[in-house]
Amino acid sequence: MPTAVLMGMGLTPQLAQAKPLPKNPFQDGPCVTAPDDASKEADKAAADKAEKEKAEQEKADKKAAAEKAGKSGKDDSGKATAEPTPSPSAGDKAGSDSADGSDKADPAPSASEEKTEEPAPEPSETKNPLDPLGVGDALKDIFTPDEKKSESPEPTPSASEETTSPESPEDKAKDTVDDVTKPVDDTLDGVKDGADKAGDTVDKAKEDAEKAAEEAADKAKAEESADPMAPDEDGKKPFPCVVEKKVAGDAEQTPSPIPNQPWYLEASSLTLKGADYQGVVNLTMPNGETKQSLKYVIDSTDIGDLHQIVDGPAGKKYHVEAAKGSTSTIRNGKTTMYTESISGKLFGLIPITFDPEHPPPLNIPLIYFTDVKVKQAGQFGGELHVPGLHQSITD
Repeated sequence: MPTAVLMGMGLTPQLAQAKPLPKNPFQDGPCVTAPDDASKEADKAAADKAEKEKAEQEKADKKAAAEKAGKSGKDDSGKATAEPTPSPSAGDKAGSDSADGSDKADPAPSASEEKTEEPAPEPSETKNPLDPLGVGDALKDIFTPDEKKSESPEPTPSASEETTSPESPEDKAKDTVDDVTKPVDDTLDGVKDGADKAGDTVDKAKEDAEKAAEEAADKAKAEESADPMAPDEDGKKPFPCVVEKKVAGDAEQTPSPIPNQPWYLEASSLTLKGADYQGVVNLTMPNGETKQSLKYVIDSTDIGDLHQIVDGPAGKKYHVEAAKGSTSTIRNGKTTMYTESISGKLFGLIPITFDPEHPPPLNIPLIYFTDVKVKQAGQFGGELHVPGLHQSITD
């Protein structure tokens, strides 16, 4: 039990006063889990790694495309290296033309040739069975030449036959050149197609990499804009939720030994002004054991409906209570509090608990709790005033 209470200091009754509640500097509503800086760095490292892998893949695609283009007929400088097909000799071409006619097909007969009348039979031929030798036809041809001429006119050459002339040597040379250059042109066209396809592959890989980079930038921007800790239009940030954080703590030498047993505080409200959280400390009790607590140094304290409880011998509980609706105060000097745990509604809104394994995420100079419960290892400094103090013992 605090010495001030046991000595009955500050027992002057005070009227309960309705005081305005401290203004909440944080957003209303529950606490918000703050983003982990380590996870942000991990995400950035992963994004950098992905971008690097994409750049390496793009480089590999370019190399593969270049190799493919080289195999298709390009040397190191990108020029075609296809060997022209050997040209046939003039003799071979002539022989080919005369032997099997594979190089040039005979021209199809024109319409005029198809309609030309069948020429008269040769003298050795006859259509008269009584004149197998064709003598009569011969004599007739001699004595009536005009009739033969009229009966068997020579076929009029067609327009195509009149305009067709024997192939000149220049034309044959041109055909030979065409036969030689056509395979080279075909090879060059294939090389060009392969290069175009390779270029398309590289361009697509580049577009994919740029698109992925843009998506990553958009995602990072969206995550940044969706920062759960971003302030609202009034400039208020949400209070970060408490996370488990076990620490070794620093050894602390208290002004006097702390008791083996903690004492408890229950109150409708608790206001700590000029509060300075100084971390987790290790306290040594009279029995030689060590325990951890949160260390606060406070300028002034207000306690609504104070109710202190101490566990006594034989399972008894000793109570010190203030008048209902009153505010007890600690003034005249700084107070050092060694708190094993404190829980309640921070600023009357945020349910929260602080203890050595769940320390405060922020050092707040003004702390205000409602419906508060405190487990106190020890407390030193200041003067405590309890309006309407009364004591009781319970089992």
